[in-house]
Formats: sequence, structure tokens, C-alpha cells
Amino acid sequence: MAATKIFFVETRSDEKRAVLCRWTEHFYEQGNRVQILTDSTMAARHLDELLWTFSQGSFVPHSVVSYPPSKDIREPVIITTADVRFETYDVLVTDSAADLASMEKYRIVVHFILLDDQDK
Repeated sequence: MAATKIFFVETRSDEKRAVLCRWTEHFYEQGNRVQILTDSTMAARHLDELLWTFSQGSFVPHSVVSYPPSKDIREPVIITTADVRFETYDVLVTDSAADLASMEKYRIVVHFILLDDQDK
């Protein structure tokens, strides 16, 4: 596998998820299959709602998927709480911390640096 390309995106905490949605939309529109990693079911639900509403003219087909998946996944974008790579997804967008070894399994990773949160 080729080297992983990691985008380190600097943003503020209150803008992070809107920026995350735009990056997800960008890769989806390029024909990529995108996995969004978050750390809780509540965060996954929030991102699910945001992907439907963040832009009036946008449509990003997606679903929240648990691990192991209970059905065949067809959506080009999935939101997960498990730091596990789903086979056919080659772009990872992180809403939460991801292990470097996990990141290396993807072709492209988007990781956010929060400018107003020194702990993260």
C-alpha cells in the first residue's frame, strides 16, 4: 500500500464539525468512500444530523454503522465509534483521536488540531 497522506487541519472547537462535514463532502464528491471516526454514539448521532443539514445545497449519503456491521454497507460515507478500518473505505476523517497504526491503513486521513484546546 502507498504511504498514507495525512492532512492536519487547524480549526477552533466550535467550528470543527462544520469543517469536518466540508472535508467529508469534498472526498465524497471525488468518488471516495469515507469513514468518520468518533468516540461515542452521541457524537455519531450529532454528526449524522449535521451531514444532512450543514449545507443547503449538499447531499452526502451516509449512515451510522456499528462494529461488527449488522448488514451489508452500501453508503459511501459511514460514521463509526470503533477504531476499526472498514475494508472498502480508503479515507478516514477523525472526529476523535485515532491510533497512528490505524491511520496507516488508509490512503488519506484528515486529523483536526484544535487551536483553542491545549489539552487536545
